[in-house]
Amino acid sequence: MTMPSTLAQSRDALVSLLGSVPGVGIVHHRERWASSEQAFRSLYVYTAADPGIDAFGAAPHIRGWYVRRTATTELTENGRVLNEHTWHIRGYLAFQDDIGSELVFDELVERMRDAVRVSPTLGLPNLLGASVAQERGVQVASAGPVMFCGVLCHSALLELRTRNWAEWRTE
Repeated sequence: MTMPSTLAQSRDALVSLLGSVPGVGIVHHRERWASSEQAFRSLYVYTAADPGIDAFGAAPHIRGWYVRRTATTELTENGRVLNEHTWHIRGYLAFQDDIGSELVFDELVERMRDAVRVSPTLGLPNLLGASVAQERGVQVASAGPVMFCGVLCHSALLELRTRNWAEWRTE
C-alpha cells in the first residue's frame, strides 16, 4: 500500500484503523464539542454491538476517542516534501470499579497500539523511527482518571507520528 500523501488522508487512515479495533468505541476525526452537557455526552456514549466483548456488556456508557494533529515538521529532499505529523489521540472510558474498567481501558489502548504496529494503512515502515533509538508506533503519553461529561472516566493521551511525501504546491 502506498503512503498517504496528504494530512487528510493520514487522518482518515488513522481514524479508520483505530475505529476497526474491536470494542474501541466511538472514534472522532476531531475533538468534538456541544453547547450542552447532554449533547456533548451523546457524542461519546457507546453501546457494544457484541455485548460479550468486555465486562460492560450491553450497558450504554462513555467510550470514545478523538484524533488531533498537534504538530507538523517539514523536510525537503530532491524537490519533494516530507511531512512528519504528530497526532494526539485522547480517549475516555466510564469508570466502573466493580468490573475492573481500568483493565478494560488498558486492554483497549494495547489493542490500538497493536493495530497501528502491524497495519500498512499508515505507510509502514514510514511510520517507524529511522533507528532502534527512535520512538516507534503509538506512545502512551499519560493516563489517569478525569471528569468527562460529568462522568468519572479513565483517560489516556496517546501520541503517534506519521510521515507522508507530498509534491511541491505552487498555489
